[in-house]
Amino acid sequence: MSDRQFESWRAFVEERLGTHFPLDQKSRLQSSLTIRMRELDYSDYDQYLQEVSAPLQGLGEWLVLLDRLVIGETRFYRDSNAMALAFLVMKSRLKRKKDRSLSIWSVGCSSGEETYSLAFLCESLFKEMELEPRYGVTGIDVSWGVLGKGRNGVYEKRRMIGLPKAWSKTYFDQLGEDSFQVKDYVRKHVCFSKQNMRDISQSPLKNQDLIYCQNVLIYFRNELRHKILDELGDRLSLGGVLIIGAGEALNWSHPKLKRVDDKRALAFQRVHD
Repeated sequence: MSDRQFESWRAFVEERLGTHFPLDQKSRLQSSLTIRMRELDYSDYDQYLQEVSAPLQGLGEWLVLLDRLVIGETRFYRDSNAMALAFLVMKSRLKRKKDRSLSIWSVGCSSGEETYSLAFLCESLFKEMELEPRYGVTGIDVSWGVLGKGRNGVYEKRRMIGLPKAWSKTYFDQLGEDSFQVKDYVRKHVCFSKQNMRDISQSPLKNQDLIYCQNVLIYFRNELRHKILDELGDRLSLGGVLIIGAGEALNWSHPKLKRVDDKRALAFQRVHD
């Protein structure tokens, strides 16, 4: 891939997704494209770009390529420190809310491991507090492919590394030697929706107790990243908390939010209406 072809491709992807590929990630973009091009017996990056960018004919191929570009390695309970903070936030919110319910948003959820991890925390918390589980976790991502996997809730054993052993037995049914499905009573509290983070302002979600958005914003330019953070901050309920990845809020602030004093993860709480 020449530098000119790289510039053309990254401009196209950024226009469609908002995701920015800096020069040091050229190999990542090239690898994703090359794998798909081999499947189609293409050898010319310009020719493939012409097909994918075609107004109508290219839509189907773009959706296939999209899955290759956004799917990353993930697993349940990936960041135990951030999840521990999320649990404390949930507990604090639940104690203060008269209706004893929780609304949680998993942003950039990929194939659902993060989303279900948050649901497992909810289940554990409601049981601890001896309350009927009244909660909802919404996961959003731009890829239909990963969202479909999230809706099915079926995962390989390797994805469950790091998950507390008790949870593996409590929240999953074993379908085969290396296949596990999240139990129905958990899945009924979880939904998945297609949403491009670039267009997050179009989301109907608001008044969230917790918004969990880790290691997603690093793929956007600062200007767009700040706009997304502004939107997420506006969609928190009073007292709600936004948890993001380290380094994802450089030079950003929100008039209604203050930073949470906790070393486990970078988080901001809404303190003003």
